[in-house]
Amino acid sequence: MTKADPVEFSMKDEPWVKYKLEDGTSLFGRLIITKIFRGTDYDPTGQPVYAWSSQNLFTTIAPKTLRSTPTNPPPTTLDPSSVNTTHVDFERVGVEKWNVYELSDGSVLRAKLEITGILRTDKYGPDGEPLYVVNAQMIPRIKVPETLIKRQQAQASKQDRDRKGMYG
Repeated sequence: MTKADPVEFSMKDEPWVKYKLEDGTSLFGRLIITKIFRGTDYDPTGQPVYAWSSQNLFTTIAPKTLRSTPTNPPPTTLDPSSVNTTHVDFERVGVEKWNVYELSDGSVLRAKLEITGILRTDKYGPDGEPLYVVNAQMIPRIKVPETLIKRQQAQASKQDRDRKGMYG
């Protein structure tokens, strides 16, 4: 990213996405892009290469039956190898929602949060709700204006023009 330049952008939509967990908890997730960079390289289709920094936010509303005494001291990490966990199945509630960012160079970045797995730990937050480990990834889509696409000039060399094929 040291060869990339930051690009100003405006956020058009950063929705909360709701999930219903099989244990009755409602999980709310939000993807936030904090910085976007445009590199000096271009992909094979001639589009500029972008990168970004992002953060995921999650919060829950758990049923009273799952609440307990807050863990003291509060955990500083929830490494699944160091806490007891239970796999929890989940379903997204409602329609698929995408974040939308308009970049100052005319490109539009759309991104969505895709959850791939959820583990409930045996630790509890200050509100007494169970703490979860959420595995998620960002799915990006970027639309670049034609003016930013670098067209490759397909110029055949004399050698290529004069070469006969295997059967020629």
